[in-house]
Amino acid sequence: MRVFLIFWAGIFLGSAALAQQGSSLYHQSFSREALTSHPYFNLNGPATIEKQLLIHRPQDKDAIFYAMVALVLFFAIIRRAFPKYMQDLFRLFFRTTLKQRHLSDQLSQTPLPSFLLNLFFFLSAALCVSFWIEHGAQNPFDAFWKLFGYLLVAIAAAYLVKYMTLRLTGWIFRAGDAIDSYLFTVFTINKMTGIFLLPLVVLMAFSAEPVYTMVMVLSWVGLIALLLYRLLLSFGVVRKQVKLSGFHFLLYVAGFEIAPLLVIYKFILLNFG
Repeated sequence: MRVFLIFWAGIFLGSAALAQQGSSLYHQSFSREALTSHPYFNLNGPATIEKQLLIHRPQDKDAIFYAMVALVLFFAIIRRAFPKYMQDLFRLFFRTTLKQRHLSDQLSQTPLPSFLLNLFFFLSAALCVSFWIEHGAQNPFDAFWKLFGYLLVAIAAAYLVKYMTLRLTGWIFRAGDAIDSYLFTVFTINKMTGIFLLPLVVLMAFSAEPVYTMVMVLSWVGLIALLLYRLLLSFGVVRKQVKLSGFHFLLYVAGFEIAPLLVIYKFILLNFG
């Protein structure tokens, strides 16, 4: 009887062990199948490389910041050192007085602030064009300041050539007074252009889209308006001293104003576009 009980107990325990082992194998097989067929695990699929997260690395603009501070400080020194000149310059530009001839003579007799403001215009214009090219990722040089240096020299050289050509033309045709009046008008507008570009250059240096695009469009509109205003004033000034028709003035504008701009634009388009 004891042997019989031991025999059946062994059969029962063995069946239970086999059933437990089969259940374990079944659950293991089911779990493996569920994992391999699950779309988020993809154990049987090819290995894939997860998309790397982009780490924001801020652009180093310390040099640009100090340059903007120096530019603003440069204008502030001119403004504080020559307040009478700045006041007369604004009055002459906006035509708020009838003594324009008197103001022109006074401004012509102060060469130091005139030279400093012309230099300020060259710096502002070169920075503005540099930011235009740099924003479009068309800088052919390895550094921003190298581009700025070339543009500064190019703008200064263009105005120097224009100045010498007009002086030579006035000497040949004995129209020195008309050339003096014209050059005074051109450089007066240039000084105001440099002042106009100052806040826009600061905004372009540190702003991002869409603020940058708005500032750039504003700079284009302002520069075109100042150019048209300069042409209007120049025609009125020169016409008082030289018998000049509107057609001849348009020829001059096409040859000395529009053509150089188109050449510079074509040069930028071919080399930076």
